[in-house]
Amino acid sequence: MQNEGKSLGGINRAKSLSADERKDIASKAASKKWEKERELPKATHEGEVRIEDAVIPCAVLENGRRVISELGINNILGSSGGKNYKLRAKSLQDGSSPEGPLPLFVASKALQYHIDGVFGEWDLSPIEYKNGRKTSVGYPAEILPKVCEVWLRARDAGDLQPQQMPKAQKAEMLMRGLAQIGIIALVDEVTGYQEDRNRDELHKLLSVYLSNERLVWAKRFPDEFYKQIYRLKGWE
Repeated sequence: MQNEGKSLGGINRAKSLSADERKDIASKAASKKWEKERELPKATHEGEVRIEDAVIPCAVLENGRRVISELGINNILGSSGGKNYKLRAKSLQDGSSPEGPLPLFVASKALQYHIDGVFGEWDLSPIEYKNGRKTSVGYPAEILPKVCEVWLRARDAGDLQPQQMPKAQKAEMLMRGLAQIGIIALVDEVTGYQEDRNRDELHKLLSVYLSNERLVWAKRFPDEFYKQIYRLKGWE
């Protein structure tokens, strides 16, 4: 009822304004929005990282910041279930995430006790930037291995549900793949080879590594075996 009263009050105030006053207010709001957009860093380079079937849009900003999209990470390690949205909203309401609501890729009850031990103060702060005429939102690219680390800590602590275990397996494969590519990229940089290699060579190496790593997790028993295990454990 209180919010309804505020809404009615706002409507009544708007009706009492002259046409010039409404135009002035709208002009100031548009000017403020334009000023904010003008201050946003611009993307100088854009691309996509492909990991298995998922695509992670990424960019390098004019200030040198590397950013990746929330949706891209969520397609690999996150979830969009209703409980996740509620936890995401709660993180903003109770002040547990003062920089903003939790990203969906860590908005899971199973992960919440491991977040503070992995992420820095600003790791989960969204970054707005100009992508051509469009305003986009991303997160620091360096949080990707940290997201994997949170999933692995939750798994080791026994906090994950059975249906979440495939996410932890993906996190482990991805963490190993990033470590493998990281040392190759470092050697390429210090030797100057990065100027001569093909543009997508590291991308191809990561794809090959993950394809081989996936074999470790290949199903080794028939479906009936897993059905009976779930039945005995009372798992859904």
